[in-house]
Amino acid sequence: MVGMGWIMAAAAMAVLTYVCWLHAVVLKPGKADALIVLGYVSKDGRIHPLLKERLDEACKLFRQYGHKYIIVSGGAVGSRRSESELMKKYLVENGVPEKRVLEEDKSYNTVQNLMFSKQLMAQYQLESFIIITNLFHIRRTKYIMHRLGMAGGFSANRSLRSIAVFQLKLTFLEIRAFRLTLPIIERAIHDQNDG
Repeated sequence: MVGMGWIMAAAAMAVLTYVCWLHAVVLKPGKADALIVLGYVSKDGRIHPLLKERLDEACKLFRQYGHKYIIVSGGAVGSRRSESELMKKYLVENGVPEKRVLEEDKSYNTVQNLMFSKQLMAQYQLESFIIITNLFHIRRTKYIMHRLGMAGGFSANRSLRSIAVFQLKLTFLEIRAFRLTLPIIERAIHDQNDG
């Protein structure tokens, strides 16, 4: 019976360590040419609370640092309207000038978010960027960026309430998401090298 207690304690410690590791990422908001806000599935044309959190962070940083552009990245994953269209509308309604928001509306996953945003940056001659997403998503995004040869900063709203209410379940789903991401990255790199 004592052995089972130790096993349960070790398992609980492993889970806690994983949660802390995933959320304790270094955030570097600041000056850059662009903010890139990664999309999140928005069903029925409504902005999910996690996406709202990303957009509110973008508004805050834009007001603070005056970035040249905010790139909103996301295709029509959960509704007929693209995530980028919903995101742009939200940003404009919250004081960001429409001409400063660039839409990337073709992507269906994080790998494509980054690839297509990178193309948009090249088109507008933007060199530096800060990715805005949620804490649980940063480590996988950072890995994808590294594999795609991209280097930039990260920002997120570090809210204990958000972690407990919205992000905790997704924290554990990131293990599966990471495994699913690996073949997508390989295909993207292969296509990039062939193109």
